[in-house]
Amino acid sequence: MSRLRILSDEDYAKLYELPKLTEEEKSHLFVLDDYDIEYLSKIDDFVIKTNYVLQLGYFKVGQYFYSFKQTEVKEDMQFIAMCCFSKKIKTVQEISKRQHYNNKHIILKKYQMADYVAELDHELAKYLNGLTKQHCVPRYLFDCVLDYLHSRKIIRPSYYKLQDLVSSAINREKKRISNKIYLILDNSLRQALDKLLEKENLFYNLSIVKSDQRDFATNEIRRTVEKNQLLRELYHKSVEVIERLGISQQNVEYYNLLVNQYSVHKLKNLSDVNLKRLYLLCYVNNRFLKINDHLIASFIYKVNKYIKDADEYQKEEIYKEKLIDKENRKLAVKALLLYIDKKVQNSELRTNAFKVVEEKKFKKFVNEIANPHLTPDFYKWKYYSKQSSTIKLNIRLIFKVIGFDSTSTDMNDAIKFFKKYITSNKSFSEYKFEEIPITFIPPAIKKYILLKTKSGKKRILSVDADNYEFVLYLEIEKGLDKGVVTVKDSFNYKSLDDELIELSLWNKEKDNLITGVSEQLLTTDFDKLMIVSEDLLDGRYKEVNKRISQGINDKIKIKYNKKGEILSWRLPYKKADDSSNNPFYDKMSLLELEEVMRYTNYHTNFMKHFTHVLPSYIKTTAKYSAISACLVAKGTGSDIHIMKDISDIDEQELISTYNNYIRYETLTKASDEIINEVAKLPIFIKYNLSDYGIHASVDGQKLETKYNTIKARHSKKYYGLGKGISAYTLFANCLPLCTKIIGANEHESHYLLDALKSNTSDIEISSVSGDMHSINRVNFALLHIFGYRFMPRFKQLDQKAQRNLVSFKDPKIYQKYMIKPNKKVNKELIKKEWDNILRIFVTLATKKNTQSRIVRKLSSFKSNDTLKALIELDKIIMSLYILDYIDDEQMRKSVYRSLNRGESYHQLRSAIAKISGRKLAGKNEIELVINNESARFIALCIIFYNASLLSNLYEFCLENNMTEECRKIIKLSPVAWQHISLVGKYEFNRDGYDIINLTEIVRNFTKNLKEYLE
Repeated sequence: MSRLRILSDEDYAKLYELPKLTEEEKSHLFVLDDYDIEYLSKIDDFVIKTNYVLQLGYFKVGQYFYSFKQTEVKEDMQFIAMCCFSKKIKTVQEISKRQHYNNKHIILKKYQMADYVAELDHELAKYLNGLTKQHCVPRYLFDCVLDYLHSRKIIRPSYYKLQDLVSSAINREKKRISNKIYLILDNSLRQALDKLLEKENLFYNLSIVKSDQRDFATNEIRRTVEKNQLLRELYHKSVEVIERLGISQQNVEYYNLLVNQYSVHKLKNLSDVNLKRLYLLCYVNNRFLKINDHLIASFIYKVNKYIKDADEYQKEEIYKEKLIDKENRKLAVKALLLYIDKKVQNSELRTNAFKVVEEKKFKKFVNEIANPHLTPDFYKWKYYSKQSSTIKLNIRLIFKVIGFDSTSTDMNDAIKFFKKYITSNKSFSEYKFEEIPITFIPPAIKKYILLKTKSGKKRILSVDADNYEFVLYLEIEKGLDKGVVTVKDSFNYKSLDDELIELSLWNKEKDNLITGVSEQLLTTDFDKLMIVSEDLLDGRYKEVNKRISQGINDKIKIKYNKKGEILSWRLPYKKADDSSNNPFYDKMSLLELEEVMRYTNYHTNFMKHFTHVLPSYIKTTAKYSAISACLVAKGTGSDIHIMKDISDIDEQELISTYNNYIRYETLTKASDEIINEVAKLPIFIKYNLSDYGIHASVDGQKLETKYNTIKARHSKKYYGLGKGISAYTLFANCLPLCTKIIGANEHESHYLLDALKSNTSDIEISSVSGDMHSINRVNFALLHIFGYRFMPRFKQLDQKAQRNLVSFKDPKIYQKYMIKPNKKVNKELIKKEWDNILRIFVTLATKKNTQSRIVRKLSSFKSNDTLKALIELDKIIMSLYILDYIDDEQMRKSVYRSLNRGESYHQLRSAIAKISGRKLAGKNEIELVINNESARFIALCIIFYNASLLSNLYEFCLENNMTEECRKIIKLSPVAWQHISLVGKYEFNRDGYDIINLTEIVRNFTKNLKEYLE
């Protein structure tokens, strides 16, 4: 039986193969201290001495004792002999095992470390048993074991030993779960899970459940409701079973992803029926919440559509009413003129008036004059009444199945009442007025909901059933936006408190939780933060205004009135050009995209990250040709069914490769590999915009989608009559570090922290810019605490400063200044709520939930004291930034240039999308994410090739003291593509072809470099 594959060949080499050292590394590693010299002084045998120094140097590299013969390391021995002992080795001799181990033990003693012994197997097995309950991914377990041994100062054992330990732990966990599942599941639950893998009407039930809602059409919503009903009971049982099994949320997600990756056929054929049921339970648990998210999004969409349609209806009706009112007024004037017309006798007034307006219509005419219906709400509610049947058809079926909950007792009473009504056989009129909750209805619109009728001399109140229903939906939609209405069984619509670390756990483990994420947070000390902020803020007001008054800041333009008083000020700025596709690239010979990708793989080995979806005991490895073809197909939007016709890879190989190797995880790791290699190029540091580190930018790019999905939305401005999404990208220097698919209707600012924390490359971001869409009421504070500087580009800066600048001191103190605060910070509120604010920070740091969900709720939900305090903290950090932004021209230039660079990536991304008509393919959210990541990957291959070329040219100029040419090369953007053919027939099976010879290309450029750089 083959072993569990955990490490790639390269990762294995880093841990277990002899290190290959450069001359510089040898001079640092093979150095002796007093401890070594004392030990070696007791040894006479020169070969044993050399072996000690060899083992010592290698140990410093990897904290591991490698197996080697001295004949295999002859060069290193010669180096040691000359540098440490001033001798030459004529013939390499071996030493005995005993002597080799003696040296090893002396080194262990020196570093106070211990060798791995068999007795540790039981200890590690116990440790792994706990870990497997948290996360069953083999590489995660492997890395945790290495960290555990390192913390205990124990040398790692062989790879085979660790493979066996991890494999055994995973098998034990599977067996534990399998046995427990067998005992926990009753017969009805087993049958319900097994039914998911059965066919009904030609389709597997699981395939039906897997399909995403495509849009907000009534039939699509109805199908999603049916999925909700199908999974509802299973979901509630899954919650109970998962809790009894003691499985972590990470493992639930891991098992859920397995079902997403497996075909139904593969699932049916899994040998362990209990594990198969576990995977299905975890999938149901995740899928039910996702389905609810789709239904709630549909509910919000439909309510807003009716609101929008009602607005249009009332505009038309008011216009008509105004025309009628205008005509009525003319007639009224004619009727009134009869009273002063001397030719008309008093006895003839009525007769003549009825000639103006017919007698039978006169009463209506008077009412219309007295009470013209020109108020918008009247027609809106008239429209809702007219549409009541379609409202019931489109929204009521969602309301029935979603468990809305509100912080308002009045709203909860109304929700419970209406659910009871629509599930009963009673008519709405059968309920007494006192039984119907109405206190949740806003007073301004009660007159459209409550009806007054006469019964004899009494006026009786009743409720308009249709309008009551819609006002309930309307208030629920408003509540969802403000956070006062939530849905527990969902991902995106839980209460903020449910998203955070449980309060009981926070109160009990606060110090440990803070310590666990302390490296991510700038500070958690309230007093220290306030003292530093207060001193900085007061000082900056004085400095900024002083530099303006003395004319040092001469970029600020001030407008005065005739009395010499300041009316307004502004900061004009001309954009710095970081254009892509510089004419320099026109002078290059045309390359094929496949050549560029092959060159990138040759120098980065990104292929090692495309591992099989089933890591256990898989012998086959991914083929470069098939992987590349899949990535081009997905990234360009051509898709597999087209790629088979325009490449040399057959369809079955493409489908198999895509299903087994192309995943979000493998794609992002491969992209990170390219990014890390670009960062090692000598030219990369020259792309830095400032001396405070790498300055990134974020921006969303609107992309039209080829297929309808729940994520895609209409936008006439961006998609015309089509639908689309936004690809939200974090871009630094010349590299797209990560990208996320978000809805075109979603606010980009909610994803800023998420994007920064999703950067898994080696590039460390210091600051990040964005346009006005990146700003919300908490991002300045959040990014500051997480150690980033948020540096957005402001429009109408003078107005922004006037509204948002704050101070710790009384604002009256600063009245003589031009740049001054308008509000005092509520420091006491921040102090009072600091513990709750810390709970938010730590939750975000631990990634208990998707950060964008929490940030969305922080930036849009109805404010309580905690949110108000967080907003106060945000204003402090924003004020400091605005003052610096006004004062520092170089900072403003860096902000603009960082955003320009991000725009250059969007142009390249558009060129890649243009291959298939600019549309992003993908029939569900997972496919959209994969296709967007594939496009980023293609862009990275192009950027890597360009950056490598520019870096080689830069080094050549540096070596030849060509200062002016160096300056020009640094200014060239590696984001360019006019020298790369993105279309045509792709030939991926070209193993016999040579890799692009960059040295030859550089040589040709250097012959006439000055001309090329003109």
